[in-house]
Amino acid sequence: MTNEMQASSTPVSGNQPTQAPPQAPEAMFEYGYRKKSYAPDELITDAHGNPITVSDTMLTAIEASKRVTAVPHLCFYEPRIPGNTGSAIRLCAVTGSILHLIEPLGFDLKDTKLRRAGLDYHDMAHVVIHPSFEAMVEAMPDSRIIAFTAHATKTYTEVQYQPNDILLFGPEPGGIPDPMDVFFGPHVAEQVKLPMRPSLRSLNLTNTASIALYEAWRQLDFAGAGESEEL
Repeated sequence: MTNEMQASSTPVSGNQPTQAPPQAPEAMFEYGYRKKSYAPDELITDAHGNPITVSDTMLTAIEASKRVTAVPHLCFYEPRIPGNTGSAIRLCAVTGSILHLIEPLGFDLKDTKLRRAGLDYHDMAHVVIHPSFEAMVEAMPDSRIIAFTAHATKTYTEVQYQPNDILLFGPEPGGIPDPMDVFFGPHVAEQVKLPMRPSLRSLNLTNTASIALYEAWRQLDFAGAGESEEL
């Protein structure tokens, strides 16, 4: 038997370290590499290396009141789940809407889940932060507020929408603590709901907002679709 054959037939000692299997590369998706987790302050970029952020396109309440849009605005009352707000930012980007957020928020605007859900649409949408619902009402005096709530009797298709309307949605899950205080208050012009099977609880917040906003945009003949806006 040759030395080579003896070496190959010698059993490996149990104390000898084994090599770890090679790690699989991160799965790639539409706008770059999807990581499993992000540090709280880690910069997230799109496929071109551009940072994904919200702050660059924030509007003041005064700026929002003066901006003309072809589609109603969205308003999330005290949102709690960052991914839903990130998806709403993407929704507003593709429709030309403005997203109003009523404090307190259940997350930081730097939250990685929010930025990831919005992908690289953050610089194509406008976001406004209001310290309270009353502050938003005061800042947007010419806007009609339409509240979406399961307590309404009218469906969302029974309303004739206008471009300066504000579509108001409560936080997830479970809506606001007392819907009568805000959703049926004097500043709300309409209360509407989306029909659904009685045995089920609710739709996802941003799914509901998408259905509502596209119905409003449909009524307005999809004005502005195909046009680019200079932010």
